[in-house]
Amino acid sequence: MKSDYSLPFTNKNEDQVVFQNPWHSQLFAITVQLSEKGNFSWKEFVKVFGEALKKQRLHTKNLDGNNDYFSCWLNALEEILIEKKISNQNTLILLKEDWTQAYLSTPHGKPVNIKNRSV
Repeated sequence: MKSDYSLPFTNKNEDQVVFQNPWHSQLFAITVQLSEKGNFSWKEFVKVFGEALKKQRLHTKNLDGNNDYFSCWLNALEEILIEKKISNQNTLILLKEDWTQAYLSTPHGKPVNIKNRSV
């Protein structure tokens, strides 16, 4: 699917750090994949993300482009997943709980895996 906007962070620059934390790149990759699979257009995501940034700026004058930026990104992704009925609030809450439990119980340096929840 061809999008109306070019995807950000696609120019490769060996000397520049693009993502400050691993979860930033993972969140970005998940969002891109969901868009490329046709769950929502990049234009739709950019609109929702822009609104999330505006809301955050009401509380914080200067976004640092790091965790606050990607927290807005996560909020936007969650919002569009709920809006498109790809997921719902309860499922996202359970996923966050499972993720929190997984990373708190995983030894440092080991891969974090979320155990399947029997629903």
